[in-house]
Amino acid sequence: MFRNLKAEMARKGLLLKDLAVTLNITDKSMTNKMCGKTEFTRKEMLAIKNKEFPNCSLDYLFGDESDEPKAG
Repeated sequence: MFRNLKAEMARKGLLLKDLAVTLNITDKSMTNKMCGKTEFTRKEMLAIKNKEFPNCSLDYLFGDESDEPKAG
């Protein structure tokens, strides 16, 4: 799940624990969200996008489509 988000994290050298800090949640909660056991809230998705990936759309980050052109 979240193939594009994982790819962007790898490009920036971010770990799940870095996003957990951004969201102020535990590492386990972040893992559950990335595995699809629990859902991201819209507020959480916006926080990740705005802080870590401002040039990527929510549809791209939280979808599985890899064909969105990159800005910049």
